[in-house]
Amino acid sequence: MRVLVVANGELGNVDTKLLDSNSFDQIIAVDGGFIHCQALGLSPDIIIGDLDSISETDRELLQRSNTGLISFPAAKDEIDLELALLHAVKAGVENIIIVGGLGGRMDMSLANLALLLHPDLQEVSIEFWWEDQRIWILQPPGGEIAGKTGDTISLLPFGGDAEGIRTKNLAYPLDDENLQLGKARGVSNVLAADHASVSFKTGALLVVWTKGRA
Repeated sequence: MRVLVVANGELGNVDTKLLDSNSFDQIIAVDGGFIHCQALGLSPDIIIGDLDSISETDRELLQRSNTGLISFPAAKDEIDLELALLHAVKAGVENIIIVGGLGGRMDMSLANLALLLHPDLQEVSIEFWWEDQRIWILQPPGGEIAGKTGDTISLLPFGGDAEGIRTKNLAYPLDDENLQLGKARGVSNVLAADHASVSFKTGALLVVWTKGRA
């Protein structure tokens, strides 16, 4: 099951052709992400959050529609995107694409990215789409990176050092090497083929794929 999650950050110049509702089994709006859905011509199946960004008029209209409203109090330990992702995982979702998850408040952008390490979200594939970039997490034993030759790939140690890294089909290879948290060595690598692979022993890697040469 593939789900599009529309958060309340900035959309950027996301390619709207990739957001065809027919490409997703479900669309979840995260509170004010409902406004982004309206701008994109998307009809969310569910809206999750404290709903403080939705007007009373829109809320009344939504309550008379088939849209599910899942409301939480404003004072809570989780952020709205976290609640939406946890809901999707409990529903058996396997693949989640997030738009509107970055931009605007820096603290929220960082918190949203940190959700990739949430212990209850490790069994699902999650990608952030922002402009012409895609961001996801790799954990041991690693995984594949698909794109086009010449695309930019950054591998950033996330939450701590990543050790024993081996790469294939990257212009600047790693051969059983480490990337240390706080150092920028993994930034701006390049795909040497349409597919690359990364394997490693310990840690986590944040993968940032950028279309073409950044």
